[in-house]
This record gives sequence, structure tokens and C-alpha cells, in this order.
Amino acid sequence: MSVSISEENSFYFDFQRRTLGGLPFCFTAELSEGIVGTLADEIISFVDELDPERYAVEWSDASGQFSPTRYLQAVADMDDIRTRAWLLAVDLSELADKQERLIDLPWYVWN
Repeated sequence: MSVSISEENSFYFDFQRRTLGGLPFCFTAELSEGIVGTLADEIISFVDELDPERYAVEWSDASGQFSPTRYLQAVADMDDIRTRAWLLAVDLSELADKQERLIDLPWYVWN
């Protein structure tokens, strides 16, 4: 994961990992004004909009290699990403409820 700081005092988290099928995947979420809840909200928004079947079709179209096996693997990959992102958002929401600082979250949790 990489973090960059903008001029508006926001942090942008680029979450990068490999899917179950070995493909690279990333998404970016913003932590505004140091408020943990804003990062959780961004991740929840990502999860809500993530449609594994749509991504599987897009990947198949982009690669030009459509097969039922590849499609099903892509759906499973994106469903796993969605689940992991949701669990991260839940953990962050618990921190936000406790009004804890983001820095207190163990960094191994991000991966």
C-alpha cells in the first residue's frame, strides 16, 4: 500500500494486492482531515459499487479471451476483493466509533 498527502491535508491510500487468480488489483480511498470515518466511508462506497460480474465481463472483453473458466475466476477474484475491502471498512468503522487515531491501527491489517 502506498500513501500520498495532498495539499488539502488529505491522505490517499492506494490499496494494492493480487487477486486469488494472481492478477494485480488496486483502488484508492481518501482519509479527509484525519477523520477515520471518512476513509471507512470511501471504502464502503467502493464496496457498494463493485459488481464482480461486470468486472469479469470487462476483463474478458479487454483481454479478448473469454471462457467460462476465466469468467468464473474473475468473478471469484472480485468477490474476494469486495469481501476483504468490506472487512477493512468494518475494522475502520470500529476505530471511528471509538474515536481512535488511524495511526493506532496495526499496519499489518492493511494487507
